[in-house]
Amino acid sequence: MWKYFRFYITPLLFLSLFPIVFFGGWWLWVPSLIITIIMIVGDSISGNDLSKPKYQYVFLLNLPLYLALPIGVMGLLILLWFSQSGDQDLLFLGSLVIEVFEIPVFEIRQDTKWYHLMGLVHFTGYLTGGYGINVAHELTHRTWNRFSKIWGRWILALSMSTDFSIEHVYGHHENVGTKKDPATARRGENVYHFIFRSWFGSIKNSWDFEAQRLKKIKKPVLSFHNQVLRGHLMSFSVLIFFMVFGGWKGATLFLLQAFWARALLEIVNYIEHYGLVRVENSPVEPKHSWNTNRRISFYILFSLTRHSAHHEKGDLPFWELEPYPKAPEMPYGYLTTIYLSLIPPLWFRIIKPKLEEWDKHFASPEEIELISEMSKPNPNFA
Repeated sequence: MWKYFRFYITPLLFLSLFPIVFFGGWWLWVPSLIITIIMIVGDSISGNDLSKPKYQYVFLLNLPLYLALPIGVMGLLILLWFSQSGDQDLLFLGSLVIEVFEIPVFEIRQDTKWYHLMGLVHFTGYLTGGYGINVAHELTHRTWNRFSKIWGRWILALSMSTDFSIEHVYGHHENVGTKKDPATARRGENVYHFIFRSWFGSIKNSWDFEAQRLKKIKKPVLSFHNQVLRGHLMSFSVLIFFMVFGGWKGATLFLLQAFWARALLEIVNYIEHYGLVRVENSPVEPKHSWNTNRRISFYILFSLTRHSAHHEKGDLPFWELEPYPKAPEMPYGYLTTIYLSLIPPLWFRIIKPKLEEWDKHFASPEEIELISEMSKPNPNFA
């Protein structure tokens, strides 16, 4: 049963970490620290997973995906509870914790400082971004399944990222590696510039796509038929809930965790395609994505690591993706590479030999020509 259970590590991990936050203070940083250690150390010592098992009970693989929404809501409710004050007790959560764990949570909450709360924001962003957006990515690719798409979009609403469900599926997968794709990082582009370029590019492209779609079916753009507008309404309904029950403090905490979750998404985009190019209208091949088969990243991220296979056949469920060990390989596991990318000089030094290898062994003559055209006086351009 291990081949099924390994994909339950993520929901079980988050559920097991929830009680820790009620100790307050610096304990609010501990869940994020635990996740970081598990992923970085785990990837460094556990090797690769190249397995391709057959699965008979696919409902057991879908269940941890659908759990992302209720678990994400639980995490946000805890964040909202911490934004309250005095004897306010959202859903009697504090009373329940006192009853079960005998922890004086109201006194603890009163003594919790803003820099402690940033730990909870970080952890919640890990939840709604690292677990939530990743799962929503899988579900919104199931364009033939209305329930999966709606469920995935509600997960994205927890991080105000519903535009991703449109631009990623209908834009990124068609334009990856080209200048048209905001989610493909250019050589020499640092991650901080990329986060905002990709984020706003996704919003713009999703709006353009939806406007063209509605024009074809003769529906008004400014109407409930517009999926972008509906997505924004979903996100703002969550924000309003935080405002009503947590005031400005609650709304601010929600927006901060949403920003961190979305930033995580964009950093992942950055490391998955950094510096790779593709000729427009040419086939998308495994070589156009950075791949990795690090075991812990593979388990916790539901095969997102097999990104080369995902871009080759975007409609495949995560458990059918091929490992492609000969595809271009990411320097390290996902979280390690994410944090390295946040230090641009170090990142450019690490990725440069990888790009040189890609140019030599993977790039077509036309792609080499594209790289030459894009080249400019830039010490980070490989």
